[in-house]
Amino acid sequence: MNRIIASVGLVALGAASVQAQSISTPPAKWWNVSATVRGFYDDNIDAAHKPTSHDRVWGGEISPGVGITVGNDQTTLTADYKYAFLYYDKVPAGQNHKYDQDHTFNVALNHVFNECYSVRAHDSFVIGQEPDSLRWDAAFHTPYRVSGNNKVNYGGFAFDAAITPELSVEVGYDNAWFDYQDSFANIAVIPSKNIDAAGDITASLSGALDRVEQTPHVSVMWHVQPDTTASLSYQFGQTLYTANEFIAGNIGNAPDLPVSDDRDVRSHTLYLGLDHQFRPDFYGSVQAGATYYDYYNVNESSFGPYARLSLTYVYAQESSVQVGFQEGRAATDIIGGTTKQSLVTDAEDSVLYGVVRQRIIPNLFLNLNGSAQNSIFQHGGAEFNDKSERFYEFGANLEYVFNANFSAHIGYDFDRLDSEIPNRSYSRNKAYIGATASY
Repeated sequence: MNRIIASVGLVALGAASVQAQSISTPPAKWWNVSATVRGFYDDNIDAAHKPTSHDRVWGGEISPGVGITVGNDQTTLTADYKYAFLYYDKVPAGQNHKYDQDHTFNVALNHVFNECYSVRAHDSFVIGQEPDSLRWDAAFHTPYRVSGNNKVNYGGFAFDAAITPELSVEVGYDNAWFDYQDSFANIAVIPSKNIDAAGDITASLSGALDRVEQTPHVSVMWHVQPDTTASLSYQFGQTLYTANEFIAGNIGNAPDLPVSDDRDVRSHTLYLGLDHQFRPDFYGSVQAGATYYDYYNVNESSFGPYARLSLTYVYAQESSVQVGFQEGRAATDIIGGTTKQSLVTDAEDSVLYGVVRQRIIPNLFLNLNGSAQNSIFQHGGAEFNDKSERFYEFGANLEYVFNANFSAHIGYDFDRLDSEIPNRSYSRNKAYIGATASY
């Protein structure tokens, strides 16, 4: 139920969000503390294809947090930690207790050496269950709640060097690490949750999705005008699946079975970019290019489009809208066939998202967020190749700010998955009410 927090993360997906931060009011002190208390109702917490009364839960949440911001004109360090304890009146599927605990850590460092050289670094670590807290870009890899202490860490750095007043170079590196709690059952026990009585294998989430993604890049930027920058960039990608588990086939054919790292992939992306500030309250960023994918363990390769788009408009006092679009391939929990040659390697994801904050009257705000994702599965034989699914999410939230230290909110979230894979589609409605105190 951390959808409000996740919506803030969705805003950060746009490249223009860095500029958005520059218009915000700096904190009056170097530290802050906060706590949110919330009650909620979730009519399909387990994202069941056909939900029953067991999937409908009432619950409560308490989320304390602490953060710091220190620095000077040359160096700035920010860090924060948020803990969430969620209690349900029923035990969700896949666990043996009525509660969840989420942890979110963030840290960012910016340093300016001189007028020509600067560096920025960031890192985030999440332990959670909801799909919007377990991603590091706009794409959903598991568009449903996942029980357990699932871990995601993503971070990176970028070094900027000004060669001339008009020309600069950026060298950067990003890393994402995923570790799901659900792992393969004891292979000596048949049947089990991963091996049925006939010996057919169902992959664990660890087997399907535990991985490390590494993406170094280099960009050459031309500052055409003070408010316009064009760029040419190259990005290398390496995704290594780390679980070392069987993910498909029949256990009788072991050890010649598909395993996690059969879905490893290398990629090469070349793209053009343009950042432009149309006016002080309206700015945008676009990147477009193509990617070559090499699935070297299954002897497959292909090309695909690459795109990132973000537009931000601050149209009134304390009111803004951001829309964005992302195109590219990402990991999926769908495995596909029973042989290495029939595996689904990943999915081509097209994601459109938007966030609106509207001040209705002084102290009363309407927050809206939503996204639509279309995923087309790559490879997997005739049964899975080019099959698709669509995931929609929408959130609406009313927030009343009593003063600088206290606010109350009420909201609603809706998720919908329409899949061509049998027994996977679902709908989910969530409603909540709560309050936040901060100092």
